Amino acid sequence: MAAVPRRAERLRKVAWKLTEQYGLPHNGQIEAELDEYARPKRWTFFWRDGPTETQVRRAAAKLDKEALDEVGYRREYSDTAYAVAAIRFLREGEPGEDAFHAGVSVYDARWLLDTLKNPDPSDDRERAMAARLVKASERHSSAFGDGDSICREATEKGLSPLLRGEDAPPLSPIELLTDRYASGRASALWMRRLIPMTALEAFAAVQADEKASSEHVTAALSLLPELHAALDTAAASLQARLSPEEQ
Repeated sequence: MAAVPRRAERLRKVAWKLTEQYGLPHNGQIEAELDEYARPKRWTFFWRDGPTETQVRRAAAKLDKEALDEVGYRREYSDTAYAVAAIRFLREGEPGEDAFHAGVSVYDARWLLDTLKNPDPSDDRERAMAARLVKASERHSSAFGDGDSICREATEKGLSPLLRGEDAPPLSPIELLTDRYASGRASALWMRRLIPMTALEAFAAVQADEKASSEHVTAALSLLPELHAALDTAAASLQARLSPEEQ
């Protein structure tokens, strides 16, 4: 490593400025430390969640290029970030994937996190789901590093349990009906990836259930505008297939 005057002092100053620039909290601030495990050992910037490695590299280079020579960068992740990644990885999978075996590994989660400029939950619902996933994952013991138990919980139980029970985020009408009536592949898609039934399928399921609760009937009726719009679109598409003489 090239000798740089006052390297430690200058790197810690850069770390402080970057922490201020990105508005990072105390438990996620950027710190400059001598990494004793690196071979050869070197100064490294460590931080949790927040900006990507590329963002930090570029921002740091503008502050003190000389002091940054041969410096390493390591972005680590909180349990909440791993939970967010697991939820998004499962939800954003390809529709054709095997619904009965959809899962997420810690490597999948970390790959996704490395691409995110901000791994924080996107809204209150995702924040609540992530918190419940982290809590549920405590039943696992893991020797495979951060995030493994969280990904195992999401893979084994799927995502729908995160929307059940006390203090769970509220379900939309279509989600409420899917949770009650989905079966077979539709049930697996809902349980693992939170993919709901179509409005028509959900409405038909309630219509066929003579013992449907008032809550489910009300939910089905709330789908009528969506159903009417879908039928109007389908009718217009069919109408367009007729010649002027046939219309």
